[in-house]
Amino acid sequence: MLEIAKESLAPHHYETLRQAHRANTEGLIPEIVFSLFLCGGIRKRIGLEEIAAQATMTYPSDFHTWVNGERIPDLAVMLLALSEASSQEWHYVIGDWSNGWHLTKKGLRFAKDVERRRLGLAKAGRNH
Repeated sequence: MLEIAKESLAPHHYETLRQAHRANTEGLIPEIVFSLFLCGGIRKRIGLEEIAAQATMTYPSDFHTWVNGERIPDLAVMLLALSEASSQEWHYVIGDWSNGWHLTKKGLRFAKDVERRRLGLAKAGRNH
């Protein structure tokens, strides 16, 4: 019979969780980048609290969690999305927790594209 120690499963388990969490966070990159754009994060750094307020207002169903039966902004998810958006793979934002974030040129182009798509969807919705 094959014996597998718990210790040998832990790295695989954590890597699987990390990949799943990263995949979930990647789905929120357009939302967090557009929220930073709406905050004016083009030329100045924006703090997490301001980004959180904008993100929860613009995307009310995406950036929240429940604590004691109360719906609150999920700052951890926002930080993960900002971190992923600042990765070399995306490079849409620059910043950190203590200094705030701002858009890169690539991030600004992406945010404007998100804005165009949102406006197009809004127009299409009014025409039907």
